[in-house]
Amino acid sequence: MTRFLLFCLALSLLWGCQGTPDVTPLGTFSFVLDTQTKAILEQLAAQGLTPKAPGFSRNFIGIYVPDAFLAYEPFVLGLATESPTPTVLFLDAPWVRRYAASNWLTPLASTGIYAAEGLVPAVAQAFSLHQPSPTGGAVEELMGVPNSIKGNILFYRQDLLAAHNKTPPRTWEELKAISRDILAREKSLQYGLIFHVTNFVNDFYPIFWGFGGQTHDERGNLIFLQPENLAKAEAALSEICSMQGTIAPGPAALPRLAAPASLRQAFLRGEALFMINWNTRLHDLRRLLADPQWQSRAALKSMNQIGVTAIPSQSGRPLKFSNIGSFGWAVNRFAITMPGVKNLASQFLNLVNSDQVQVLRAQNSGEVPASKTALAQVTNPDVLRVYENIFGSATVTLRPRPHSRRFNDILEKNLQDALFGRRTPAQAIQAAAEELKRHVPLD
Repeated sequence: MTRFLLFCLALSLLWGCQGTPDVTPLGTFSFVLDTQTKAILEQLAAQGLTPKAPGFSRNFIGIYVPDAFLAYEPFVLGLATESPTPTVLFLDAPWVRRYAASNWLTPLASTGIYAAEGLVPAVAQAFSLHQPSPTGGAVEELMGVPNSIKGNILFYRQDLLAAHNKTPPRTWEELKAISRDILAREKSLQYGLIFHVTNFVNDFYPIFWGFGGQTHDERGNLIFLQPENLAKAEAALSEICSMQGTIAPGPAALPRLAAPASLRQAFLRGEALFMINWNTRLHDLRRLLADPQWQSRAALKSMNQIGVTAIPSQSGRPLKFSNIGSFGWAVNRFAITMPGVKNLASQFLNLVNSDQVQVLRAQNSGEVPASKTALAQVTNPDVLRVYENIFGSATVTLRPRPHSRRFNDILEKNLQDALFGRRTPAQAIQAAAEELKRHVPLD
């Protein structure tokens, strides 16, 4: 916390006491210079793709924000006081929705800053929400530009399913049946399914949505506390908890899978038949397989042994879901009141989201492009598999988790109680509901 406060102080000094710039203040454009943005700009510069416009390097000012501080959302204070700095923010999908709901962000498509038509529709929808229309009512507006498509998916042992004449599961009943059959025959496997222990709520949401549950309606109104949604949350949690000790890790085994990277490492060691994880882990698994230190420890020897599909849904429900974990750029509403800044914002967003950047990141980092034209140029087989099997499927919906941090924290705490056997699923969901009622309206 001390480091965070010192950072806030330094940031405030940077914003308020920059001295006399060598360009007119109204032409200065600032953006969050996190690790990803820095890498993108370095890639562009190396390829000679940065704009040749005079004054570009002087007008575009990067404000460095260490990754460790992003979790604290250091932009809130500046936005709440209507500061025009930074002009462009780097935000998680739920933050885009929360900040837009606070009227801190500017629409991008209707203002001409960025064309929504260039984005893959599924990810554009996740970064859009209803905004007041000048003619009355509300319209769907793009409020952030994602730099890739990232979501949680189901990994599986493609070689073992093929050896036992199984197809990837579409429902939880199918996953359980496949697991019971193969676990009985493949003694090296410990689990049918593994999932995140820390931040389990991220894995829970697509399961809950796949049971037909919702936390909020399309207007952002809280509906999770309605009896039908609480019942669906209980059913989804019961589904996972019922597998513990037989198909999934029981309470005593969960701490072993709580450390960073432990999930993908357990999968690579051949301990699990199925794994819920982010799609970018496919690239991480490929890197581990190429690491000499892992080659002797890994039960898997080839990427051909790994398959990917959508997270199952409840029987009778064909739609599948993924909790989108993409970050993207949004524009500070208080900044574009200054002359020329809107054009600079458009120039910047089109620069850092250019096809060249997205194709390069797909090739080198396994990221799925958010741009339709960039996606058409991708040759990375891992990226194409994820998109064709999951994100590009008409039966898969990308949806951001609720934008309320309080909501997510309360639900996570009570989900953990159920996973670790401290409460039944019914008791955990009821406890979450009672706590949420005390905090309505949520932040």
